[in-house]
Amino acid sequence: MSDAKTEASPMVRKARAAKAKRSLFADLLATSHAIKRALAPVDVRPSFVSRLADELNANVENARAALVRRQQRHERVKWTVIGAGLMFYSLTLGVVLIRIVRWALSRMRQSSPTHGS
Repeated sequence: MSDAKTEASPMVRKARAAKAKRSLFADLLATSHAIKRALAPVDVRPSFVSRLADELNANVENARAALVRRQQRHERVKWTVIGAGLMFYSLTLGVVLIRIVRWALSRMRQSSPTHGS
């Protein structure tokens, strides 16, 4: 003989599962209704709406101005770095050319025949 509480028939198990689902659904439905009542629409003061709109517009203008300033600073830094790089390149190229000319002149002096007296 089997105990009725430990071995429930498939019908009983399905009935218990359905009852648990219904109670869960009822709890969720009650919670959603409570939230809906708590979040009922509220009439907003027009002064609050206009003040908020003004603040948001001001923030957009400030953000736009900050973005423009950042881009201008980036351009200024970029051209400064390019200028410094070109100066360094020109200076290095000048030093190398001067050394090449000196080397060529010294080779020409050494290879030229000396006129004896």
